[in-house]
Amino acid sequence: MKVLTLPRASKFVVAVCLATQALAVYGIATRQQRNAWLCILAFFIGGFVTDFISGLFHFSFDYVWPPRTPIMGPIAVEFQEHHVEPTLDPSALSTNLTKGAYGALPLALITILVTRLTADTAFSFLLVASLMATSLWMLGFHQIHAYAHMGSELGPDEFNRAVTVISQLSPREQKKEFAKLFEALVPRWVRVLQRCRLFLRPEIHWQHHISFETDFSSVNGWSDPVTNGVYRAIVRRIRAKKVAAAAALAAEEKSVA
Repeated sequence: MKVLTLPRASKFVVAVCLATQALAVYGIATRQQRNAWLCILAFFIGGFVTDFISGLFHFSFDYVWPPRTPIMGPIAVEFQEHHVEPTLDPSALSTNLTKGAYGALPLALITILVTRLTADTAFSFLLVASLMATSLWMLGFHQIHAYAHMGSELGPDEFNRAVTVISQLSPREQKKEFAKLFEALVPRWVRVLQRCRLFLRPEIHWQHHISFETDFSSVNGWSDPVTNGVYRAIVRRIRAKKVAAAAALAAEEKSVA
């Protein structure tokens, strides 16, 4: 039985998302209580919230959703394949933006609804501006994630070999070597944003692809210090249960034999 899935790339979905976001921005901009400082605060709130959401979904796709679950299952399978061959293509703009639009579009619709239903106050302006910022960050999350995996100039095989070698080093040396690796591959303007921690830093994100226990976020990594301890504990508990179940099954098979 075929599992329901979403299209990997859809220019129509992206176009609808952009149009909805433009409408939401117009509604926010016409508010009397609009404020530049609140917009800046909303930008950072949206960045943190999006990063947190991306980490939560990443964790769930890695450890929660079964492959046969409609929509979520195929995404979980794709994430598992990404672990086996952890390269993404920043030039696949349509695919990357489509994946972002699936989350950004509902957020833009919620922003429009909240804008129309709330009074024109400074607090409500911050609320809708933060929702809008979250939608905008969400649209770009997978493109940002792709830059953290950018190895196209080396080729996937050579890139993965380099990552394998680096993963054998100490954590401190790993960060240094990952930084050197991506310094030559990522566009300069993107690397500047990564160094400023506005975009996900590859030398940090690759800690996830070594242990698969922490650093699940896919936007900027701002939420990782808050969530890493929780995710690490849950993952280790899940792994311990799997090891115990496998041991019990092996013992049962041995006793039957």
